[in-house]
Parts: sequence; C-alpha cells; structure tokens
Amino acid sequence: MAEKIGNKIAQRAGNAQLIDQLAALSGADCNSLLLEVFERRAKQLTAPELLKQYEQNRFVQPAETDCIHLLQQSLATLTCLQGHGFVPLQLSPLSQLGASSVVATVSQHKVVSALRNCEVLSDATNALALYISSQKKKQKSQPSTEHIRYCTVQRHVRAQEFIIKGFSPHFTIGCMVSSGVDTGNFQFEKEALGDHFKAIGDLLTNVFNTGKVRFRLQQREGYAAHFIPAVLNHLHNSFPNLEVTEDDNPGKNNYYKGLQFKADITVKQGHFEIADGGFVDWTQQLLNNKKERFFIAGFGLELLNKMEEGLL
Repeated sequence: MAEKIGNKIAQRAGNAQLIDQLAALSGADCNSLLLEVFERRAKQLTAPELLKQYEQNRFVQPAETDCIHLLQQSLATLTCLQGHGFVPLQLSPLSQLGASSVVATVSQHKVVSALRNCEVLSDATNALALYISSQKKKQKSQPSTEHIRYCTVQRHVRAQEFIIKGFSPHFTIGCMVSSGVDTGNFQFEKEALGDHFKAIGDLLTNVFNTGKVRFRLQQREGYAAHFIPAVLNHLHNSFPNLEVTEDDNPGKNNYYKGLQFKADITVKQGHFEIADGGFVDWTQQLLNNKKERFFIAGFGLELLNKMEEGLL
C-alpha cells in the first residue's frame, strides 16, 4: 500500500523515478535533504495548526496508565531479573535504521523511521542483539562459550494500528535476552530456556501476583525434529515446578527458529497471553557465524499495570 502511494506521489510530482533517486542518495545527503524538508514544513505551521495536528496524532498522546505505579513496577522488574543473572541495560529511545527489518521479518512500514540514520525503537531485543554483536565483534580473542544475559524495561513505539482495548502506539515492555554459542547437545538452548522461564515465573508470580504461569512451546522451522522433546525433557527434569507443555496447535511463524514460547496467566477470570519469545538467528546474521545462538523474551509490563488498574 505505501509503495503504491509513493509511486502515485512521484508521478504527481512529474518524476516517476523520484523515490529511487532519493533512496540512492548517500546517508549524509539524504539526511541533509530531509532535515531541510522538515524544517520548512515546521516553519509553515501556526500554533493553532500545531495543536490541531497534536490532537489528531495517535503517536503523541500520553499513556493512560498510572505512571508512578508503572515506574515502581519497572524498577521491581529490573531488580527481580537482575537477581536471576540478567544485567539491566538502559537503551536509547532510538535504534539504528533497519534494526527491526534487516535481520528479522518486520516490515519497515511498521516502524517509525527517523532522520540521522535512525528509527524510533520498536523492539528492545533487536537493539540488544546489535549491542551484543558489536561487543563480541570487538573481542580480539576467540568467542567465549559464556552466556551473556541482559534485560531492560523500555518504551516501544510501533506504527501498525490495533483497535484493541488497552493497546496504544507506545507502551512499556520488559525484555530479556541470552546470547551464546553452540556447544552441542542443545546446551545453550536448554540453559537459556531454563534461565528465562525461571525468571519470568518468579517475576509474574511474586512481583505481579498473577498466580500460576503456564508456558507453551511451539515448534518452528530451523532445528531437528527431536529438539523440542529434548528441551521439554530437560525442563521437566530440572524445573519440576514449572508448568511447560508443547502446543498442539502452534500455527505458523517464520520469525523464530526451532522454538517459540508463550506464557499464559489467569487474572480475575481473564486469560492473558502475557509473554512471548524464542530463538532467533539475528546474531548469526550480524556476526556471520552459524554457531551464534540468541534467545529473546518480552512481556507486557504495561499490560500488567493496566490489569491491576482494571483498564483491560
């Protein structure tokens, strides 16, 4: 749709190659051109027009949740995850242009692209993959087999529109990632799943008082057929208190590799899918190393806040 609209605008401007010519500009030239365009557009605005545009723009409206409680729960979340070995990291509200679309399957149209070779952060796990890959690239020695674990609480902005109660274009999500390398026998995968599930279970049960957390494993392409049975057996033997099952109806999803998980809770007789994640190949692509392994998880921290306030 956006491509068709862009082509129509180019034809209306009398230059059918306009978009191709702009896309071919160097990053510096494109930034300079767009900076001048936006400066001129801003100069054309009057104060009443600015207010009118603000009132019509869904991206700039404040969140409806209790901001003090959200901040308190954000701190409690990071403290809990830190206790499970995940290092808290404060990310920038901007990410590198293409952070979500180059290594993942997300369309750039679903992201708020920005100037200066940036985009508004839409997924902290992508930004963490870039950060970790950059740190690994700087290492002069051979890559360590040690697991790297980070967590963050981050406000996200996404461009696609959801007409669902409680959903808004910007929202706070808690994120966790584990990075390592393949050492055989799915060792990284088993350890990452155990680390994340223990932390999520503790967080939801003891910080947010959600009660029992139920984890579902969904099979995805990219791993051997015996992968899920192997990790299920490991989780059942090592963490008997965790409720983990294989999803009989996993559907299709090419975002994850080998395995995707869902975490479900029941709050006030309502059933919520509150967390999601799985294995992705982003660090493999970024570092051009097939032995790289990366596991991501995200949970609706602001949704949990809204549940407590009765806003869902």
